Amino acid sequence: MSAEAQINSLIVKFKEIKTRADTLLEKAIVSAMIPYLQLGAQTKTLVEIYETTRYAFATVSKGQSVPALLQYDQSVADTAQLLKLSIECAASMAFLEALRSPIPTADKDRLDSLREEIASLETFDENLFKHVGGAIGEYEKAHYLASALLAGKVVVYVLEQLPGETDEDRASALVKSSLLDEKMKPNFLKGARRARVHFTHNISAVPLPQDALSVVTDACTLSITLMKLRSLGK
Repeated sequence: MSAEAQINSLIVKFKEIKTRADTLLEKAIVSAMIPYLQLGAQTKTLVEIYETTRYAFATVSKGQSVPALLQYDQSVADTAQLLKLSIECAASMAFLEALRSPIPTADKDRLDSLREEIASLETFDENLFKHVGGAIGEYEKAHYLASALLAGKVVVYVLEQLPGETDEDRASALVKSSLLDEKMKPNFLKGARRARVHFTHNISAVPLPQDALSVVTDACTLSITLMKLRSLGK
C-alpha cells in the first residue's frame, strides 16, 4: 500500500472512531437509559480500535507526531474517556490531512522517479541539483508556477552549456554524441520552446499542472544529458 493510501485509510478510521465516540458520548450525556456496562463495553472497544490505529499512525508519521496513548480505565467516567478519544482522533486527522499530498498519486510517483534519476547530479553540479530538486519540491506542493519557473531556468541554463548556436544545432550535436535519439529531436526542440515561454518570454503564461510537470521532466532530462556530455569531455 502506498503512503498516500495509508494516510487516506487512517483518516477514514480516525473519522469513524470519532463519529462513534461522539454519538456514544451524546447518548451517555442525554440519556440515563443506557446501562453502565453496555456503555463501558462500547467505550472499551473504541479505545482498543483507536490504539490499533494509533500504532499505524506512528509508522506513517515516522515519529513526527504520535497521538496520546489511551487505555480504558473502569475507574474513570466513560464520558471523560470518550471526550478525550474524540479530541485525539480530531488532532490525528488534522495531522494526516497535512501529510496528504495535494497532487495526484500518478504525479507524485513520477516526481519520486525523477528524484531518483537526478540523485547523481549532486556530485556533478550542486547548484544545478538544488534548482532541479527545488522545481520538483515546488510541484509536490502544487506550486505549479514556481515549479515551472525553476525548471525553465534550469532548461535555459543547460541549453546555453550545450554546443551549438541554436536549439537545432544543439539537438544535432547531442544526436551526434549518441545522447539524443534522432526521433526525439522534435521533443527536445518542443521542450526548449516550452521552457523559454514559461521562464523568459511570456509573462501571461501561467502553466497548468501538466505543463509544469513537462518542464520539470525536461529540466531533469537535460541536466542528466549535460552531465553525460561532460563525462565525455565535451
